[in-house]
Formats: sequence, C-alpha cells, structure tokens
Amino acid sequence: METLLMFFIFATVLLLFYSFYLLAFEQRVTIKTRLKQTSKSLEEYHEEQDKKQNGLLKGLLRSMIRYVEKSNYYSRIRTKLVQAYTKMKPIEFIEISIMAGLFLGFVLWMLTNHFFLALLGFVVAFRVPEMLLETIRKKRSKKLNDQLPQALSLISNGLRAGFSFPQAMAVVGREMEAPIADEFAKVLRDNSYGKNMDEALMDLGKRTEDEDLDIFITTLLIHLQVGGDLSEILDTISETIRERVKLKGDIRTMIAQSQMSAVIIGVLPIAIAAAMFVINPAYIGKLFQDSMGLMMLGIAGAMIFFGAFILTRIVKVKI
Repeated sequence: METLLMFFIFATVLLLFYSFYLLAFEQRVTIKTRLKQTSKSLEEYHEEQDKKQNGLLKGLLRSMIRYVEKSNYYSRIRTKLVQAYTKMKPIEFIEISIMAGLFLGFVLWMLTNHFFLALLGFVVAFRVPEMLLETIRKKRSKKLNDQLPQALSLISNGLRAGFSFPQAMAVVGREMEAPIADEFAKVLRDNSYGKNMDEALMDLGKRTEDEDLDIFITTLLIHLQVGGDLSEILDTISETIRERVKLKGDIRTMIAQSQMSAVIIGVLPIAIAAAMFVINPAYIGKLFQDSMGLMMLGIAGAMIFFGAFILTRIVKVKI
C-alpha cells in the first residue's frame, strides 16, 4: 500500500512539474531547436536524435509516446481538439487527463484508504477533460451551424455583385464572427499556400463534421465540375438549412424534459451517496467494505447507466 501511495505522489508531482514546463517554456525551446536545426546538415540532425534516444528513460518515454500516437484514442483526441479550435497538442491533453486522474485518485486514497474508490476517482477525473472538450466542440459546432445560412447568403450576394468565389469567401471571413470566419479563412489560406480549392473544401468538411456544411461543400464540388448559377443554388441551400436549423430547435425544445430526466437519473443517486458519505461516512462505508455491498453497488451502477443510456437513445432524433 505504501509503495502504491508513493507511486501516486511521484507521478502526480512529476506530471505537475512537466505541465508547468510545457506551459512556460516549451514554445520558446521549440523555436530555438528549430532555429538550430536549420543550420545543421541532415546527417548531423540524425546523429543528434540518436544520441538523445540513448538514455533508457528517454527511450522508454519516447516509445510510450509513439505507442499512444498510434492508438485510436490519440486520433479521437486530435480530431476533437481541431474541431474545438483548441490550440493544444494531443499528447499534452492526454498528460493533463492523466494528471487529473492521478490527483483525484491520490486525494480519494488519502481520504478513504480504499483502492476501489481511488481507481474510480482516477477513471472519472481522467474522463473529465475530454467531457469538457466535447462540450466546447459541440458548442462551437452548433454556433457554426447557426452561422452557415447567413454566410451562404453573403457568398451569394457577393457572387451577384461580381466577386469571384474566393473573394466572396473572404468577405465572410472579414464580416462574420468566429467560428465560421476562422474556418473560411483557413480554406482561403490553404488555397493560397498551393492546395486546390476542392481539397481545401474537403478538409473543411473533415474538420467540422457538419451535415449542413457537407451539403454546401458537395454543391461547390459539383459546381466546380459542371458549372451553373452558383448564387441561385446557394440561396436554395441557405433556405433549406434555415428550415433544418428551425426544425432542430423545435425538436430540441420538445425533448429537453426527457434529456433532463436522463441527467437526473444518472446524477441523483451519486449525489445522495456523496451526501451520505459526508454526513455519516461509517454508515455508507459499509457498502465498500463488504463483498455484498460492492456487488450491490456494481448492479446499481449498471442499472443507472443502462436507464440513462436508454432515455438518451429514445430522445435522440436525427434529422
């Protein structure tokens, strides 16, 4: 037990200092390293990298990082960071999640001296940063979807005024707010760097994963091949998207009560158990000390999760 406790303390302190280092010095060190590399030959660079990897601890750490970078979890975090427009590396986000899990696990271990609660705290705290990131991503995606009809109207009016399509997109980037201004500006920036417009638009669809924006992108790709009156087509798409946004809002209002019920079903038992633990820890602690109590907790947790999942799936309407 003491060994595990010391491990938690060591890992928490190590990750804490490493996070401070990333926040304070990493950008400066990265810039200096790149400047140094520009004056070196390719052979010298490879020799330096080989020397860096000679250390056992550094080599092990690099191997772990490479393994994580190949995982599906790393790819999912990278996609969410891009969609949430969060300027952070995926490996940094994973380190923050691990540090949060170790910190909460250590606190619960010190308070309860129970391994199961410490492990549960680690899992919950590890998931919290990703849940916050998902909230930011969904909020940004909703705002982008709400801005899309107005952006299409601006592009359509710009085309009628004699602008080219890139010029009309530049008007959106100047006149509208983020996030759609940032996304359209990135498309134009990629195109100015040499990427084809169709490739830049396809990258926009991959970054946002918005169905309405996919309709717009598909229309543009078809227009680039066959031609036609793009301004009239954009007006039709804009009106269609407005109707879809209005319908989504109406459905969201109707199912809000059921969604709140699912949240209450999932949170209320945990909140009551936490309150009882604070008021009378000896009474509720018996559940964690007896095998029958642990089994009851497992069954209750599974039933709560299953009920909340069923309610969430029932009220989920795809338009």
